[in-house]
Amino acid sequence: MSPNTTRVGEAIFPYLTKPDTDYNSEGVYHVKLKLKKDKSKELVKRIEEVISQQIAEHHKLHPSSTDLIKRAPKPYAEDDKDKDSYIFKFKSKFKPKLYDKQGEPLDETKSIWGGTTMAVSYQTAGYRQSIGVGCTLRLVDCQIDNLVEGTTNNKKQPLTEAHY
Repeated sequence: MSPNTTRVGEAIFPYLTKPDTDYNSEGVYHVKLKLKKDKSKELVKRIEEVISQQIAEHHKLHPSSTDLIKRAPKPYAEDDKDKDSYIFKFKSKFKPKLYDKQGEPLDETKSIWGGTTMAVSYQTAGYRQSIGVGCTLRLVDCQIDNLVEGTTNNKKQPLTEAHY
């Protein structure tokens, strides 16, 4: 299955150059992407179709079941601060490929911080597990539109003439 690509949105808490090991010792690469609702209709439709397919599959496997099907949390939610936007969660245990705006590989020394704008290539994957029926968004690669960088040490940047 070839990946799909989102529209350009704003990255929130990106872990794209190194894995997040806070809750998984092996590490997970992930990014939350804020997209305006009107620019995310296709992505929402894909997610809902995958969930519907999982429910249909459950009914095929358990035709006589009258139990309600438990739903897992969706990989997106309305942004609490901006009701015109959704926040989508993309993740992978594999390091995603990173590209600049022109489609060239991104310099590996760059750090990607929140506020960076990007498009995310992803694959949808449905599941039926104990947490319920759902869909996950597997992170494949990211193409950076506007890079926001920072430093990972506790040192502040020196003041420049522009600060005065």
